Amino acid sequence: MSTTETRPQNGTGSTEQITDLRDLRVGDRVRLEGRPKPVEVVELGVREKHDARIPKTIETPLVRVRGDWANAVDVVLAHKLNRWDDGAVLEELDAIVACEDETLERGATVTVERVARAEEVA
Repeated sequence: MSTTETRPQNGTGSTEQITDLRDLRVGDRVRLEGRPKPVEVVELGVREKHDARIPKTIETPLVRVRGDWANAVDVVLAHKLNRWDDGAVLEELDAIVACEDETLERGATVTVERVARAEEVA
């Protein structure tokens, strides 16, 4: 049987900037730019995006994070999409947005830093 235990990445309390949400796992603790407390990754997912103007569909990662304090609001992290670079395109950018709404229509660009990594312990 295994349990998930969160530990500092290298024992020094250092942080690691996340530029690809695919690098996160459930149980990781991250700090979002502008927020003083770290939050925990509680769910991973994928969104499929299609643009009717061009025959292209992409899949991008979604990450739900939650604070462990009273009245904490879940935040969904997603990569920003480029849809208008010299015509109709559909591509994932490195920029990450934090949305408090499931529709992902509005969000603020944030820097994400992992402060502790979830580890499988036997």
